[in-house]
Amino acid sequence: MTDGISRRELLRKAGLGGAVFIGGSVLGHTVQHRADAAEGDYANPGLVGHSTMHEAGEGHLYGDIYTPPKELGPGALDAHTFPPPPDGLPPGSAREVEITVEERLIEVGSGAYIEAWTYGGTVPAAIIRATEGDTLHVRLRNNTGKPHNIHFHGSPLPEHDGWEPVPPGGETTYEILAGPAGVHPYHCHTAPLAEHIARGLYGMMIVDPPGGRSPATEIALLLSGFSNDEMGRNAIVAWNGVAGFYQHHPIKVPSGGPVRLYLVNMLEHEPMASFHLHAETFDVYPGGMGNSPASREDTLLLGMAQRAMLEFTLPTIGRYMFHPHQHWLAERGAMGWFAAI
Repeated sequence: MTDGISRRELLRKAGLGGAVFIGGSVLGHTVQHRADAAEGDYANPGLVGHSTMHEAGEGHLYGDIYTPPKELGPGALDAHTFPPPPDGLPPGSAREVEITVEERLIEVGSGAYIEAWTYGGTVPAAIIRATEGDTLHVRLRNNTGKPHNIHFHGSPLPEHDGWEPVPPGGETTYEILAGPAGVHPYHCHTAPLAEHIARGLYGMMIVDPPGGRSPATEIALLLSGFSNDEMGRNAIVAWNGVAGFYQHHPIKVPSGGPVRLYLVNMLEHEPMASFHLHAETFDVYPGGMGNSPASREDTLLLGMAQRAMLEFTLPTIGRYMFHPHQHWLAERGAMGWFAAI
């Protein structure tokens, strides 16, 4: 039973009312896998979901312990992968944003489910985009049986910082002055904070400088995980909410063209994560801020809620792997590819 809503109701809302499930515990909330899926057979028996082998006895493909749900096609994560473009409104515009907190049963890997708390029904939440100096009126409605809120990173006024809980059935409006220009996470800040984030209450906000940025193919990647009581760390790790998605559906970018990557680490229960790009290096703008890069790297270390804007070019046609350089994380769903075409 999930607080305030039965499992049967969760399944009905997810359109899965006739499926058969067996349960495992993840941070006190339920991760489930289909009864017809193979059991996790990695070294730790506490894993949930199922694993993929290349041939019997040969072990796992790198990063392929969790594969994406079979129902998801190549474009299923486009709204999270490709940020909405700037809308052309003049700097200093007022923007209205509506967000509801909703409970959902979400498949985070093939056969692996989480009883999630969500902003707007997805994990991660929708990307918010604004220009530095814009005023955002963010109306939050809490449609769950527990208190929640939204805390925006960046420079909000202290009275709109978002630490005060919004009660079940309640609502509030935050007035956020967008800035500084860069990339900023937003997330629930209600205790116990680790559980609220681990259940899925986080998203990304991109703030453009008033003059905009140079043309580029823009990509957004948010790293998060889903933990397991027996393991005490993340059993499933995902870019943009689905384990293994970009291994099976590479992100297509033009070869020889500029790429701008907005990168956020929202991975609970890990002291550090990283981003490593194979066969190329990238310019690093910490926090997405500043007019010139701070360094040129091929691996970037990120603590919890740290973020960066990376710019690079993939010079030749081919596949370029990316993943955290903590292989524990990469092997559990966070390995992917850029396909330069």
